[in-house]
Amino acid sequence: MASNELDKRTSRISDILEQIEELNQLIEFQKIHHADDSTISQYEYMRKGFVDELSVLLQDFKLRFPSIEIAA
Repeated sequence: MASNELDKRTSRISDILEQIEELNQLIEFQKIHHADDSTISQYEYMRKGFVDELSVLLQDFKLRFPSIEIAA
């Protein structure tokens, strides 16, 4: 992997992890404040999209996970 390409991938991985953390906080906030299920589902759907993208990016590093389980 070329250095520039590696930098782009690691930067994207870092960005995705930050997005997942923000969504985790939003989901927890919504649950605490008894938001409707639709709102929570939207955040969880977005989080799953980031997790799926992260899984693909990690394969470039020869890391493969049978399934990344998302905690409720």
